[in-house]
Amino acid sequence: MDQPRAIHVAALADPGRVLRNLQPADVDAVLLTLSTARHFEGDLAGRAVVISVSQDHQEPQQVVEEAVAFGASALKYEVYPYSEREVTTMRCLEALAIHADRWSLPIMAEVVPGGFDQVAVHTASNLLQSVRRAAEAGADLAKIPPPNEGTLAEVTEYASIPVLLLGGARRGGLDEVLERVRQLGPFVDGLVFGRNVVEDPEPATVVASLRKVLDSLH
Repeated sequence: MDQPRAIHVAALADPGRVLRNLQPADVDAVLLTLSTARHFEGDLAGRAVVISVSQDHQEPQQVVEEAVAFGASALKYEVYPYSEREVTTMRCLEALAIHADRWSLPIMAEVVPGGFDQVAVHTASNLLQSVRRAAEAGADLAKIPPPNEGTLAEVTEYASIPVLLLGGARRGGLDEVLERVRQLGPFVDGLVFGRNVVEDPEPATVVASLRKVLDSLH
C-alpha cells in the first residue's frame, strides 16, 4: 500500500477503508509509508507494519529512528542496480542497514534491476547478482519482480537471504493471479502483493486465496 508515493492508485484514495476491509485477512504485515501508517494507525488492528522509505533526501539515522519510534517491524527501500541510480541507491541501502542493525530492525530491499519500466533488464542473471549484492549491503530480505528471462529458481538458489515476490500491476482476474503464484510460489519465501489485493472489491478474499495456494506449495 505504498504505491501512492510513486504512482496513482484509485483504490487507495481511502487507505483507512482498505485497511478495515483487510482486517479479516491473514496477512503477516502491511506495507505503508510512515505518514499513512501514522494517519491510519487506528485501522491497523495491531498488524505488523513495514515502513516504505525514500532515504535519498533524509539522514538514514533519522529514518530508522522514526520507524522504530512508530513501532515498525521492518523498513523497505528500493534499489536499482544496472541503472544510473545504482550507486546512489546501493549506498543508501548500506547506510540504512548500518543504522537499522543497531535497533535490530530488518531491512527489505526491493531489488529492481534497471528500474520498474526496464523489464528487459529483469533477467535471472541480473536479479541473482543484484539480490546477492543487496544482501552484502545489509538487506535482510529481498523483494523482486519475476525474471523475464531465465528462471526464478536460479535467483533464489544463489540468494543468501529470503526472497519475496512482488505482485506488480493487476493483470487479469483472481484466477490468473493464483495461477501465477502456483507457478512461481515454490521458488520464493513469500509474497508482497499490493494492487492485486487492494484493487479487488473483496481484498480479504484475495488474501485468503493467495494464502491457501502459497501454503499448499510449502
